[in-house]
Amino acid sequence: MSTPASASAAGSGEIASLNGIRALAVSLVFLAHAGFEQLPGGLGVTLFFVLSGYLITTLLRREYRTQGAIALRAFYLRRLLRLMPPLLVVVALAALLSSLGLVAGAFSLTGLLSVLFYFGNYQIIASDFGGMPSGIGVVWSLAVEEHYYLLYPPLAVLLLRSRRRGLPVAVLAALCLAMLGWRCWLLLHDASPAWLMMATDTRADAILVGCLMAFGSDSLLGAAAQPGHGRRDRALFVGAALLLLATLVWRNEFFRLSLRYSLQSVALAALLWVAVARADSRWFRWLGARPLVWLGGVSYSVYLSHQLILGFVQRQWPEHNELATLLITAALTLALAEALRRLVEQPLAGWRRRLRQRPNPLSTPLPMVGLTR
Repeated sequence: MSTPASASAAGSGEIASLNGIRALAVSLVFLAHAGFEQLPGGLGVTLFFVLSGYLITTLLRREYRTQGAIALRAFYLRRLLRLMPPLLVVVALAALLSSLGLVAGAFSLTGLLSVLFYFGNYQIIASDFGGMPSGIGVVWSLAVEEHYYLLYPPLAVLLLRSRRRGLPVAVLAALCLAMLGWRCWLLLHDASPAWLMMATDTRADAILVGCLMAFGSDSLLGAAAQPGHGRRDRALFVGAALLLLATLVWRNEFFRLSLRYSLQSVALAALLWVAVARADSRWFRWLGARPLVWLGGVSYSVYLSHQLILGFVQRQWPEHNELATLLITAALTLALAEALRRLVEQPLAGWRRRLRQRPNPLSTPLPMVGLTR
């Protein structure tokens, strides 16, 4: 029998199905922005959030298990090297296109600083996308994730140090419920839909759901899905898919701006868990197909640039129909993403690997508690 994908992923450092799932998420966002409004593009963003929480928590737990410590300084440097260089390139491209009149809008000083220092979501909420070239508004979700990257690792260290196995799950679940309660309170007190949809304090619970799932499951830490649990996993997948479908069908406005985000996060987390734990099955093996793996690998650059390029194409060739616009935008976006992968991301990947492998002298050794069964 072949080695289960989750077990091999844990041993190799690669997480099975991950890039295929990223590819699906960015495709949803791209198609929704490119004229297929009937597709739930916001679901792609929520999937990215859940995935980030799951992945980062898994990597922190793995580092803690193998080294007995979390090197926070190295973590922040890796995130900076991963996220900032492509962002700088896209921001420079946006400024250039804007100065030439090739896209609508322009950077104000506040708008530019909000993008570079990751408070773009609150800037967008306050100014209704003012102070930025058209297509840069996607940075709102980057700000939410960056706040998570900044604030969550110290909390993860404290949770990993706990000798109470259930404490991490309890704390993260309480935070998710508190954020849901806060979202409902804001909605009842006439908060703007933009705040409810884009603020860190109202949307970060999707990331925390991913963190909660990673703490509650060892599937990526070497404990593979068990063959005898196939029926349970199928039931979980079907139940999560039905729940997700229900959140898309029910159109009540209060529900859509409050509980929907929580239920979608939980449903996506369950689907993600099954897809990763059962990645070697015929139902999910397709997520490892080469085109999806490649698209998932460049998904960050695609997400950053696609709406900017879409605005450029629409402005230059307004006579084209939606399909032609989509195809031109896709070709230009993927070409830019591949260039960024080769010229920016790959050269920096070696530095990030060295930061992961080299022990940080400033990190504090932590007791090896709560990881093994």
